[in-house]
Amino acid sequence: MIYEADWVLPIVEPPLYQGAVRIDNGEISAVGLADELRSRYPDDAVTNFHHAILLPGFVNSHVHLELSAFRGLFDDCDFGEWMLRFMVAKRKLDAADYAASALLGAMECVGSGITCIGDTVFDGEATVNAVTTSGLRAFAFVETFGMNDATIDHTLEFVARRIEELRNLAGPLVSVGLSPHAPYTVSGPLFRALTAYALRENLKVATHVAESLAEVTFVRNGAGVLAHDFRELVGWDDLMWMPTGTTPVKYLEQWDALDADFIAIHCVQVAPSDIEVLKKYNVAVAHCPKSNAKLGCGIAPVSEFLSAGLRVGLGTDSLATNNILDMFDEMRTAIYLHRASQNSAVCITAEQVLRMATMGGAEVLGLADSIGSLEPGKRADLIAVDMEYSHFSPIDEPVSALVYGANQEDVFFTMIDGRVVYDKKVCVTADASQIALDAAAVRRRLRA
Repeated sequence: MIYEADWVLPIVEPPLYQGAVRIDNGEISAVGLADELRSRYPDDAVTNFHHAILLPGFVNSHVHLELSAFRGLFDDCDFGEWMLRFMVAKRKLDAADYAASALLGAMECVGSGITCIGDTVFDGEATVNAVTTSGLRAFAFVETFGMNDATIDHTLEFVARRIEELRNLAGPLVSVGLSPHAPYTVSGPLFRALTAYALRENLKVATHVAESLAEVTFVRNGAGVLAHDFRELVGWDDLMWMPTGTTPVKYLEQWDALDADFIAIHCVQVAPSDIEVLKKYNVAVAHCPKSNAKLGCGIAPVSEFLSAGLRVGLGTDSLATNNILDMFDEMRTAIYLHRASQNSAVCITAEQVLRMATMGGAEVLGLADSIGSLEPGKRADLIAVDMEYSHFSPIDEPVSALVYGANQEDVFFTMIDGRVVYDKKVCVTADASQIALDAAAVRRRLRA
């Protein structure tokens, strides 16, 4: 099958005007000019999307599908208040609620051009079932907590059991990893034990790191909302925590948690010396600009990450902290925040954020050999964006038009692993109306 469009964006090569992509058995077999591919494969069926851009599907490097029903629930809270209110609200939900919530998020992903996600899971089964139903490619990171070092062996047993359960449940498009939640919810000894376990099991690890000043204050000084109200809320107020006098990144380094399979989520509150540590261990970074801005956490120094040669992907974070899973909006926010904060229009470009949203995310998740760009031999994860509207015209710089002008409503076609999961703006793998109704019922329980 050959898919043609006015523009094809391979990501690793310059844009192709009047380009095409050939798909064979779920794999990209050729990328080039439409006339050339028609000539080389005269017997292939052809779909011409005309005034559209074809590009690889977006890789959302950090999200929590299970929390989708929390959308807009705590819109005007800073990080500390949000965390406290969220921890209370989540106790109202059961496994069936998380399943309905995850399906809502998965449906929104495929409809917005997201074809692969790095999902930090609490329930786990909810996300794996949701991505299987929707057809998404996913990396499910099993979230782990623990500040009581007397229970480390029990925690490791629980984690090993959950990972084995999810591996047995996961289909061919789902990988399983580990997520020690954050430096303020996982003790140093537990971090070290989990890292050793991950190395033995060949697991990628994803952790929220240096997301907020509240986290920095807790790790460095043992003070603030995370040291008092939060620990009391989760029942840790009687557990000892010794201030470290250092940053979250360096704290993780001290406990041997950092390596090339470690994904540092957020990294907002980092100093130049922290970036050197991340570079030293070849750590990957999942950058979530809208979530960080909405919670008042700050702006991650992404241009510095890129200059240091770090692998950087874009993430939306959950709908509990970001009201829409729109990677176009995420790309724009990344550009505008960094240009405004650095008083520079050249510190980050449209090409860079588009790469972060595709190939960069694939590199972060360790999937760059199979997805993230349109190249022969890679799996057929691609999307089509409608550019026929007047607000795109005229188009002679397709990357600029896409990044600065498009949004998720312009996506009309999504293919994952050669399977069409969204066509003519309709989710073809699930009943969107029923999913929305089920999610609304979950929301009513959260509001009760």
